Amino acid sequence: MPIKIDKARIVDFVILTFRWYLAYYMIDYGWGKIIGEQFGVHDPGLLEKPVKSVDKFYLAWHLFGLDRTFDIVVGSMQIIGAVLIVINRTVLLGALFLLPILFQIFLIDIAFTTTIFGTALPVRLAGMILADLLILFYYKDRMVRVWKLITSETTTRFKYKWWIFLLLPVLGFLTDFVFSILSYPVRLFFNWVL
Repeated sequence: MPIKIDKARIVDFVILTFRWYLAYYMIDYGWGKIIGEQFGVHDPGLLEKPVKSVDKFYLAWHLFGLDRTFDIVVGSMQIIGAVLIVINRTVLLGALFLLPILFQIFLIDIAFTTTIFGTALPVRLAGMILADLLILFYYKDRMVRVWKLITSETTTRFKYKWWIFLLLPVLGFLTDFVFSILSYPVRLFFNWVL
């Protein structure tokens, strides 16, 4: 039996293609970060130059490569988002999960890669962000339901007097102060270990 090709099927297939497009690049870039291939300066002579004579791309990539934590966390998040976006049940979660990751990488590329690579990387990232937004738009009926669910009837469990809300910024600051004091032994331990 021949497959009936209509506009709805074509749009659905394009969205499916966008999902796999994002998954491919997120796995590729994510894995590159995890195994240490994406960041770092591969020319040791570059580090012997005065800082002001080194392009900001090389400085940024060197700094990103100094600590593996950033690479592993961001790379893992990219891979998790890729897996989520290809599974039908989690496509919306994956698209929402990847959006801030893509935007952060887009900002990094605009800030640090344009002097070496021109606009190639930011344009690629803009395309990925557009693909992600188109996926979310395609499922807009579900997104509207999710938005209504998470934004309606959410309030505190109890009613408070208006003046209590004037105290909250002060209490927030004091909470940060208390957490600083309580975390002091942990910071001492890590300073000792590191």
